[in-house]
Amino acid sequence: MPEQTEKKERKPQKLPKILSQQQVQALFATINIKCPTGLRNRVLLECLYRCGLRIAEACNLNKNDIDLQQGFIYVQQGKNSKDRYLPLDQETIEWLKRWEAIRPESELYFCTLQGGDLKPVYIRQVLDRLSKRSGVYIQDGHKKKHVTPHKLRHTFATEILEEGFTLPDVQELLGHANMSTTAIYTHVRPEKLAAKIKHRGL
Repeated sequence: MPEQTEKKERKPQKLPKILSQQQVQALFATINIKCPTGLRNRVLLECLYRCGLRIAEACNLNKNDIDLQQGFIYVQQGKNSKDRYLPLDQETIEWLKRWEAIRPESELYFCTLQGGDLKPVYIRQVLDRLSKRSGVYIQDGHKKKHVTPHKLRHTFATEILEEGFTLPDVQELLGHANMSTTAIYTHVRPEKLAAKIKHRGL
């Protein structure tokens, strides 16, 4: 008798978990921006949410990587050792100006108040506390999980697709090597399908 081959278990195909705009606002509203560290954290999280930065990319930014006059962030040697430029919207520029007004002298753009390294683990801990304080969580199956930096990146990608950016646009902004990685965001909130369903029978 031929040997029976074991069936390979299929890996679960999970879609990226994202926040609604209302959830992002509620999360950010709990940050005390009157405190220098609170303002810095708020501005850094704004860059994750409005620019799609990875947390390591944000923490590694040099002071010369931010060009507010031209409106760009220069990401040097991001994932897969790729450089890319990220255009800034006016709201993000205004937040960055507020941080620059109090930013201590340092080669690092986002730094401690003494000018030292800001660690990604610290920002993850900040988001843990903000989740608890605001009551904003990610629903992952039956579990509620704290918001993570990467969830803000997922939210950015989903929102700009809904705003009419093309897949190549989003791929470039996120710094993805393959279009297939970017394409998954078209399934997170399928707005075009929703519009078609709403107009059935009309």
